[in-house]
Amino acid sequence: MKLNINRSLASRIVFYVLTFCLFLFIISLSVFYFFSKKQMKEMTYNYAEAITNNTVLKTELILSPITKIANNYKWIIENKRLSSDSIFGITRKIIGNNPEIVGCAIAYESFFFKEKGRYFAPYSCREKGNIKTFQLGSTEYEYFVMDWYQIPASIQKPYWSEPYFDTGGANTLITTFSMPFYSMHGKEKSFAGVITIDVALDWLTDIVSSVKILETGYASVLSRNGTFVTHPKKELMMNQTIFSYASEMNNPELRTIGREMQKGKTGFVSSTLNGVERVLYYTPLPSSNWTLAVVFPKSEMFLPLRKITVALIFLVVIGLILLTFIVSRIVSRQISPLEIFAKSAREVANGNFNNKLPDIKSKDEMKHLHDSFEHMQKDLSTYIEHLKSTTSAKEKIESELRIAREIQMGMIPKIFPPFPNLSEIDLFATLQPAKEVGGDLYDFFLIDDKHLCFAIGDVSGKGVPASLFMAVTRTLLRSLAPNQLSTAVIVNALNKSLSAGNESNMFVTFFLGILDVESGILKYSNAGHNPPLLVHPDGTTEFFELTKDIPVGLFDDFDYGEKVLNLSKNDKLFLYTDGVTEAEDAEEKLYSDQKLIDCVRAHFESQTKDLIRFVAEDIALHVKGNQQSDDLTMLSIVYYGNQDEGSL
Repeated sequence: MKLNINRSLASRIVFYVLTFCLFLFIISLSVFYFFSKKQMKEMTYNYAEAITNNTVLKTELILSPITKIANNYKWIIENKRLSSDSIFGITRKIIGNNPEIVGCAIAYESFFFKEKGRYFAPYSCREKGNIKTFQLGSTEYEYFVMDWYQIPASIQKPYWSEPYFDTGGANTLITTFSMPFYSMHGKEKSFAGVITIDVALDWLTDIVSSVKILETGYASVLSRNGTFVTHPKKELMMNQTIFSYASEMNNPELRTIGREMQKGKTGFVSSTLNGVERVLYYTPLPSSNWTLAVVFPKSEMFLPLRKITVALIFLVVIGLILLTFIVSRIVSRQISPLEIFAKSAREVANGNFNNKLPDIKSKDEMKHLHDSFEHMQKDLSTYIEHLKSTTSAKEKIESELRIAREIQMGMIPKIFPPFPNLSEIDLFATLQPAKEVGGDLYDFFLIDDKHLCFAIGDVSGKGVPASLFMAVTRTLLRSLAPNQLSTAVIVNALNKSLSAGNESNMFVTFFLGILDVESGILKYSNAGHNPPLLVHPDGTTEFFELTKDIPVGLFDDFDYGEKVLNLSKNDKLFLYTDGVTEAEDAEEKLYSDQKLIDCVRAHFESQTKDLIRFVAEDIALHVKGNQQSDDLTMLSIVYYGNQDEGSL
């Protein structure tokens, strides 16, 4: 008689295994779904915030320079004695130098120029690819009562108009930036007129329409009055406000959101639009007080999760079917030796006491396997937890280093040209850290109306300590330089501050120069830094005279000296750190001082930005893809000398 011990035991094992697997799957799927849903929501919100802020940044990169242009020419109008006829040239210059500007007017108060009479408002605009200039004011066009003139005159500050569609010339969506200017009488000032700049908004539509989030999410820009400036639905643009749309949709929540936008607030809100619950993130555009909003359906956040869940369930069902078949075969094969033990038991029952009966309760190979597997699980679990902790710590460090790099790069000036009103000089600089953060620095700023202070330095070491020392050095320079025209005094004070409590014995090679842009006199101190290059207009190139001064931060009692150099018209300076001349190729061959001077001499007629680009390309050609070992920092200044006022 054959026993059915295999089939009954195998059935129970398969049942228990499948039941446990099903239970484990349900628990795991629930945990996965809960945390994934939370993570997807968080990621979507972060992405919506990031893409909105990025779009705001793109917009500000276009709108912000408009205010700077107006400020620059306001300063010229207020501080220069300009003839009335030269105003026409200024409006044409603004249009010609700025392709994003479609119109510009400088409108004066009545009889400001007595020879021009009551109306004087030179206006230039683009018309069929050309710049057209004419007198704007007349008895038919009383510009004194226009919003673009009255509002900035009344509030005494710049004003962005509501967008409008220009059908007279540009035939496109336009907004006008108006800035009041004043007539100076000693310390007294009086309102003199308004500068206006007309900006086409085609680029804004393109930028906003390019924003894509999830499957059907979109972005929209609203004016300060809540008018839809851009929207996927063309019929809403410039025809409805968020408040009229809220009334049409019978949605009080949307009206509340509109009021929050007008207050310049930022935030996430949920609202039902067209029968669909949607998430809306809004934030102001700083330059114009308009609002950028990103809208996406709430259900789409979890659509990938639902698809994954359905796919997992389908795969698990198929897996359970396969597992049932496989486990049944495996278990039957593994427990087949039990028949031998059953036969031995029958032999004992028949009186054959020589057969050794297996002790089923004792530990056998399956028990050992279980124990070993259990031990492996514990070790593996410990290892995974340790790996998760290590990975999390590494990601946190990398994230902090990325943030540190952004902060560090944000400290150095990056707007070029930095001094558009200073025609005597042109300046450009670049810094490329070898690691996430670096120890190189450059800085430049005006001490007063005619003295330019500029510096370049290289901190000993690399990484976070060097970047911190670099930040301290730049901060000290900014605090010591104002109202001080002696580089020796500044460097000595900087050295004393850095040497105090410098237990890590870090130091920085430092070059500091102060240039009188009117006379061309350059005072400088070189604290152990690479000597800059002086490039003459005829291409003659030479290094600055070497000094015996040591890097700052080593000895607080060291006395640094100062040298003086007279720059001629069109002389050019090229400053750099040792990462330039010591850039290595794969064979550890340095770029060298000679290659640098040869490259600069070959491109001596180039503008400052182009000269730095040529040097950077020559370095890249030398290293041939070899990993950058040191920070690369370059700064170039060209001295044009005094310029006639008539050239403005």
